Amino acid sequence: MTDNIGRLISFEIGSKNLKATQEFYEKTFGWTFTEGLDGPGRPYGFANTPEGSAMPFGTAWDTHLTPDGTDIPDEYIAIIIQVEDLKESCRLIEEAGGRITVPPTTNEDRTADVAHFRDPRGVLVGLFSLNMSPDSAPNPNPIPDELLPTKPLPDFLLAQRED
Repeated sequence: MTDNIGRLISFEIGSKNLKATQEFYEKTFGWTFTEGLDGPGRPYGFANTPEGSAMPFGTAWDTHLTPDGTDIPDEYIAIIIQVEDLKESCRLIEEAGGRITVPPTTNEDRTADVAHFRDPRGVLVGLFSLNMSPDSAPNPNPIPDELLPTKPLPDFLLAQRED
């Protein structure tokens, strides 16, 4: 799995009007979106780009559900970078002048750890790690087990997890 570390793996779209945002990308670029667990994008759904795309998927997040104090805007698009050790990456980001806006947190469906940061110029970026830490913060918007999807990760990430 270390061959994939530091690579751009995904994107994230956040919106307070996720239905309209999804419709725009569907009509304009032919993307499809999975249904979220409580409707389109609630709390999130996968954004699927056409086959052959350099970035095969993203996530769509309903920003109504963003916890207070995270410095996540109502409307945004962020790139997501895969890292091996999320906590160490956050330490290095702060050492280099960045600011952690969402500390290492277990994602909504408990399949990975995630974080957000702003680089020294203020650009919002996401981090993702399949190597979950036992002491990561629980997600502030947990999904009840009975609502968890049966296939929470795209195929290429599931394959990495099996390596």
